Order: sequence, then C-alpha cells, then structure tokens
Amino acid sequence: MKRVVTVVVALTVVGGGLAGFRYVDRPEKAVAANGPDPAQTVEIARTDLSQARDVTGQLGYGGSSTIKSHATGTITWLPKANTTVERGDVLFRLDNEPVTLFYGSTPLFRPIGKPAKDKPLTGPDVRVVKQNLTALGFLPKTTTDKLTPATTQAIKEWQKSQDQEPTGLIDPTTVVVLPGAVRVDSIKAALGDPAATELLGVTATDKVVSLPFDADAADGIKAGVKVKLALPNGKDTTGTIRSVSTDATAPPDDGSPSDGGTKPQLVATITLDQQAASKGVDTGPVQVTVPGPSRKGVLVVPVAALLALREGGYAVQVVNGTTTTLVGVQTGMFADGNVEITGTGLQAGLKVVTTS
Repeated sequence: MKRVVTVVVALTVVGGGLAGFRYVDRPEKAVAANGPDPAQTVEIARTDLSQARDVTGQLGYGGSSTIKSHATGTITWLPKANTTVERGDVLFRLDNEPVTLFYGSTPLFRPIGKPAKDKPLTGPDVRVVKQNLTALGFLPKTTTDKLTPATTQAIKEWQKSQDQEPTGLIDPTTVVVLPGAVRVDSIKAALGDPAATELLGVTATDKVVSLPFDADAADGIKAGVKVKLALPNGKDTTGTIRSVSTDATAPPDDGSPSDGGTKPQLVATITLDQQAASKGVDTGPVQVTVPGPSRKGVLVVPVAALLALREGGYAVQVVNGTTTTLVGVQTGMFADGNVEITGTGLQAGLKVVTTS
C-alpha cells in the first residue's frame, strides 16, 4: 500500500476566495490509525449553490439638478426643502407672481398664446402647453402641436386658477418644464435675491440605491437585473438595476469603496420595487445582493475536503467506520467556500474528511 503524503496548498476558486486542499498520491484504501477525528469530518450535503455576492450601496434620491431663472425681478417665495412639487404646482414666485411646473421634454422658448389669424403657432413647446393643460383639466385631449383658439381659451382659464391676469398668453419665464415631479433637495437662493440666479436643487421624488463597484467586477451588474436589498431601517425588499454608468471614476480618497477595492469605479442606479419599504429613512447604507449563476439540489462539500490527486483531478476521503476510502470526484460550481461534486456512490449524509 502506498504511503499517503499530505501537503497543504492554496486553491483559488470562483466565488469562494482562497481555500485549502490536500495533495495526495492515490492509495486504493487508506487506514486511519486511530479512526477519523470527528472534528475533522463533514457530511456531504444536498443543497443549492449560488455565486450571488453582497456589496454595499447608498440609499438616496439620486443626482440633483439645479433650477435657474432667466427672468428679471425679485425672488419673493421659495418652497421648503423636502417639498414635493408636481405638475401645476408653484415652484417659486418672482415679484409675487407664480412660476409653475409643467411636465415635458421641451422648455418654453417663446410666448405661447393668441394665435395669429393667418398662421397659428406650432411646435413642440406648443404641444407641451397643450398636454399640460389637458392633464390639468383645462383642455380636451389633443394630439396636435398647433395652437388653436380653444388652446388660448384654456390658457386663460388656467391663468385665472393661478390668480393671474387671463391674457391668454404664457410668458416662458413663468413656466418651468421638467420631465416629472421633483423633490426640493436644497435652497440655493434667498428671498429678495435677483431672479436671474440659481434657485433650487431638485431630485427625483422616488428613492434609489447608488451602487459603486470596481469597473473590472461588473459580472451580473447590468440594466434590468433584479437584486435583493437590505435597507438601513431593517426592512428587506427587492429592486431593479435601472442603469449602469460607463464612465469610470477614481475610487474614494480613503481607498475603501463598497466592495473593498481601490480600482476605478462604475456606479449602478437601482430603483426600489416597493418605495414604502424605505419609509422613515432617506439615506443610509444598503446591502445589495447581486445574483449570480446557481445550481439547485447538488451534492456539496467544503472546498477543504477536496484532495488533489498527483495524476490529476480530485477526490474526497469517505469515512467508513475506522477506515477511509478515496473516491474520485468531478467538481462543479464553487461558492461560499463550498464545491459541487459528483462521483460513484456519493450521496447526501456520507461523511468525508476535511481539514477544517
């Protein structure tokens, strides 16, 4: 019988970090002099393996943008921080006149109203006005971008509702067009300041999770992927990766980004599937579980139970009473310090020798 030679070396495995295994000549049967040490055996388990990984993100409202005014006059009213401003709401006041929020993608770049008899105004800015007047209940639904007498009348009715003179003409400085509702994140001006300045910092109204990660470790992090979230208020929920940046940035000055690296960083933005789950907390660290490949119902042992055979391949040392037998195995997925194995006669519950 050949003598068993045991040498501890290091094996790098995907998803499992560094783990120890033993290297042996292959004996037909190895006899334990005093029987196997119970503290150094483990049962083969049938379970699920996953290469999902946990990284740390930050709860918040995403990036902030700045609201400016190009009008003349004096700032006479500003909303408070954390206020939500929706379509038709007053965003701020200049000379005590309201500046209103409309939704859309094209800002007003000219006065809208009082169509000329021979050539009515047309264009995307006209469409924005009509769509918002429709949404606010002042104009029947329309799909054209042409200014009509009905539109002008609707403008007058809307102006009355704002306690403005019903001129039928919208000055572009009295409307701010944004993609949707906003949350006031910061106040950048003071009452009495000239109007033509930076007024407000605003964000989206829904909370998101910003997830920084090493640019060379993007496996599983892409738009549309579902992730698990452990929020700072102790609640668990799920989210969806909405976008992933493509411009890498330097790691934080302290050299300790969320996953412990010091490499250039990308950032994923994650929307919460249930906004209510974050109630009571606006910011804080979030544990994000990014999914990876998985295997269901496979035989699993700790990586430390693997024996590297001199002729190549791996085996496990199966305990039979006071003796052990080497059984050749094929390895599958490595994850969390465990490895999937297949081999002749192997089944859940059998004990195998391990180094820890």
